[in-house]
Amino acid sequence: MSITSSQERPGAHRFATAALTLTMMFTVTSCTRAPTGQIATASHASDQMQSLVKDTMKVAGGRWTSTSDGPSPDSCSTPSGEEGVTFSWDQIADGVEDPKAAMERVDGAWRDKGLATNTQSVKRADGKILHRVGSQDKVVDAIQFSATTSRMTIAVQSLCGTGNVDDFTQR
Repeated sequence: MSITSSQERPGAHRFATAALTLTMMFTVTSCTRAPTGQIATASHASDQMQSLVKDTMKVAGGRWTSTSDGPSPDSCSTPSGEEGVTFSWDQIADGVEDPKAAMERVDGAWRDKGLATNTQSVKRADGKILHRVGSQDKVVDAIQFSATTSRMTIAVQSLCGTGNVDDFTQR
Protein backbone atom coordinates (compact mmCIF):
# COMPACT_ATOMS: atom_id res chain seq x y z
CA MET A 1 0.00 0.00 0.00
CA SER A 2 1.46 3.36 -0.94
CA ILE A 3 0.78 6.55 0.95
CA THR A 4 0.22 9.77 -0.97
CA SER A 5 -0.35 13.28 0.25
CA SER A 6 -3.71 15.01 -0.02
CA GLN A 7 -2.24 17.26 -2.74
CA GLU A 8 -1.53 14.17 -4.87
CA ARG A 9 -4.90 12.60 -4.15
CA PRO A 10 -7.88 15.00 -4.15
CA GLY A 11 -10.33 14.16 -1.39
CA ALA A 12 -7.78 12.19 0.65
CA HIS A 13 -8.05 14.67 3.50
CA ARG A 14 -11.86 14.38 3.55
CA PHE A 15 -11.57 10.58 3.50
CA ALA A 16 -9.04 10.63 6.35
CA THR A 17 -11.31 12.93 8.38
CA ALA A 18 -14.32 10.67 7.74
CA ALA A 19 -12.31 7.58 8.64
CA LEU A 20 -11.15 9.20 11.89
CA THR A 21 -14.71 10.19 12.76
CA LEU A 22 -15.96 6.66 12.13
CA THR A 23 -13.05 5.18 14.09
CA MET A 24 -13.94 7.36 17.06
CA MET A 25 -17.60 6.35 16.74
CA PHE A 26 -16.65 2.66 16.57
CA THR A 27 -14.34 2.98 19.57
CA VAL A 28 -17.16 4.41 21.65
CA THR A 29 -19.81 1.93 20.48
CA SER A 30 -17.71 -1.24 20.30
CA CYS A 31 -17.30 -1.53 24.05
CA THR A 32 -20.77 -0.35 25.05
CA ARG A 33 -23.17 -2.11 22.70
CA ALA A 34 -23.97 -5.70 23.53
CA PRO A 35 -24.95 -8.27 20.92
CA THR A 36 -28.09 -10.19 21.66
CA GLY A 37 -27.73 -13.80 22.74
CA GLN A 38 -24.48 -15.62 23.38
CA ILE A 39 -21.17 -13.75 23.09
CA ALA A 40 -19.08 -14.99 20.17
CA THR A 41 -15.39 -15.74 20.21
CA ALA A 42 -13.09 -13.12 18.68
CA SER A 43 -12.40 -15.44 15.73
CA HIS A 44 -16.11 -15.82 15.04
CA ALA A 45 -16.67 -12.04 15.33
CA SER A 46 -13.83 -11.46 12.84
CA ASP A 47 -15.11 -14.11 10.41
CA GLN A 48 -18.64 -12.67 10.55
CA MET A 49 -17.35 -9.15 9.89
CA GLN A 50 -15.09 -10.24 7.03
CA SER A 51 -17.93 -12.15 5.38
CA LEU A 52 -20.20 -9.10 5.49
CA VAL A 53 -17.45 -6.83 4.10
CA LYS A 54 -16.68 -9.25 1.24
CA ASP A 55 -20.38 -9.56 0.40
CA THR A 56 -20.70 -5.76 0.46
CA MET A 57 -17.75 -5.31 -1.90
CA LYS A 58 -19.22 -7.85 -4.32
CA VAL A 59 -22.69 -6.23 -4.31
CA ALA A 60 -21.28 -2.70 -4.69
CA GLY A 61 -18.93 -3.68 -7.52
CA GLY A 62 -15.56 -2.10 -8.23
CA ARG A 63 -11.99 -2.94 -7.27
CA TRP A 64 -11.55 -2.64 -3.51
CA THR A 65 -8.37 -2.01 -1.53
CA SER A 66 -8.00 -2.51 2.21
CA THR A 67 -6.79 0.52 4.13
CA SER A 68 -4.91 -1.85 6.46
CA ASP A 69 -2.99 -5.08 6.18
CA GLY A 70 -6.00 -7.26 7.00
CA PRO A 71 -8.45 -6.92 9.89
CA SER A 72 -6.97 -4.81 12.67
CA PRO A 73 -7.55 -6.13 16.23
CA ASP A 74 -8.16 -3.98 19.30
CA SER A 75 -8.92 -5.01 22.84
CA CYS A 76 -12.40 -4.51 24.26
CA SER A 77 -14.55 -5.76 27.11
CA THR A 78 -17.52 -7.98 26.48
CA PRO A 79 -20.86 -7.03 28.08
CA SER A 80 -20.14 -9.60 30.81
CA GLY A 81 -16.78 -7.95 31.53
CA GLU A 82 -14.60 -10.59 29.91
CA GLU A 83 -11.45 -9.74 27.97
CA GLY A 84 -12.30 -9.44 24.29
CA VAL A 85 -11.16 -8.46 20.82
CA THR A 86 -12.85 -6.33 18.18
CA PHE A 87 -11.68 -5.86 14.59
CA SER A 88 -11.84 -3.06 12.03
CA TRP A 89 -11.22 -3.63 8.33
CA ASP A 90 -11.93 -0.59 6.19
CA GLN A 91 -11.99 -0.65 2.38
CA ILE A 92 -11.79 1.92 -0.41
CA ALA A 93 -12.61 1.83 -4.14
CA ASP A 94 -13.03 4.22 -7.04
CA GLY A 95 -16.43 5.84 -7.39
CA VAL A 96 -19.25 4.59 -9.58
CA GLU A 97 -21.37 6.24 -12.24
CA ASP A 98 -24.55 5.76 -10.18
CA PRO A 99 -23.65 5.89 -6.47
CA LYS A 100 -27.30 5.95 -5.36
CA ALA A 101 -27.90 2.63 -7.12
CA ALA A 102 -24.79 1.16 -5.43
CA MET A 103 -26.11 2.30 -2.02
CA GLU A 104 -29.52 0.80 -2.78
CA ARG A 105 -27.94 -2.55 -3.78
CA VAL A 106 -25.93 -2.65 -0.54
CA ASP A 107 -28.98 -1.63 1.50
CA GLY A 108 -31.03 -4.41 -0.09
CA ALA A 109 -28.30 -7.03 0.44
CA TRP A 110 -27.96 -6.10 4.11
CA ARG A 111 -31.74 -6.16 4.61
CA ASP A 112 -31.85 -9.59 2.93
CA LYS A 113 -29.41 -10.73 5.64
CA GLY A 114 -31.79 -9.42 8.31
CA LEU A 115 -29.81 -6.30 9.21
CA ALA A 116 -31.60 -3.09 10.13
CA THR A 117 -30.30 -0.24 7.97
CA ASN A 118 -30.35 3.53 7.77
CA THR A 119 -29.74 5.34 4.46
CA GLN A 120 -28.80 8.96 3.84
CA SER A 121 -27.99 11.12 0.82
CA VAL A 122 -26.23 14.41 1.52
CA LYS A 123 -24.98 17.15 -0.80
CA ARG A 124 -21.33 17.86 0.02
CA ALA A 125 -19.54 21.21 -0.21
CA ASP A 126 -17.98 20.14 -3.55
CA GLY A 127 -21.47 19.63 -4.99
CA LYS A 128 -21.31 15.82 -5.10
CA ILE A 129 -24.02 13.78 -3.45
CA LEU A 130 -22.73 11.35 -0.81
CA HIS A 131 -24.95 8.27 -0.57
CA ARG A 132 -24.48 6.09 2.48
CA VAL A 133 -26.08 3.22 4.32
CA GLY A 134 -25.22 2.07 7.80
CA SER A 135 -26.12 -0.64 10.25
CA GLN A 136 -25.54 -1.52 13.86
CA ASP A 137 -26.80 -5.02 14.30
CA LYS A 138 -26.21 -8.61 15.33
CA VAL A 139 -23.55 -9.34 12.66
CA VAL A 140 -21.21 -6.38 13.32
CA ASP A 141 -21.10 -3.61 15.87
CA ALA A 142 -21.24 -0.97 13.12
CA ILE A 143 -20.77 -0.80 9.35
CA GLN A 144 -21.12 2.05 6.88
CA PHE A 145 -20.98 1.98 3.09
CA SER A 146 -20.54 5.35 1.35
CA ALA A 147 -20.49 6.14 -2.38
CA THR A 148 -19.97 9.11 -4.67
CA THR A 149 -18.95 9.29 -8.29
CA SER A 150 -15.31 9.64 -7.16
CA ARG A 151 -15.00 7.13 -4.28
CA MET A 152 -16.66 4.30 -2.37
CA THR A 153 -15.76 3.32 1.19
CA ILE A 154 -16.66 0.67 3.72
CA ALA A 155 -15.94 1.36 7.40
CA VAL A 156 -16.64 -1.50 9.79
CA GLN A 157 -16.15 -2.59 13.39
CA SER A 158 -16.83 -6.18 14.43
CA LEU A 159 -18.64 -7.22 17.56
CA CYS A 160 -16.46 -7.70 20.65
CA GLY A 161 -15.71 -11.41 20.89
CA THR A 162 -14.04 -13.23 23.75
CA GLY A 163 -10.29 -13.62 23.43
CA ASN A 164 -6.94 -11.95 23.96
CA VAL A 165 -5.80 -9.26 21.50
CA ASP A 166 -2.22 -10.60 21.68
CA ASP A 167 -3.42 -13.77 19.94
CA PHE A 168 -4.41 -11.70 16.90
CA THR A 169 -1.56 -9.24 16.53
CA GLN A 170 1.02 -9.90 13.84
CA ARG A 171 4.58 -9.94 15.05
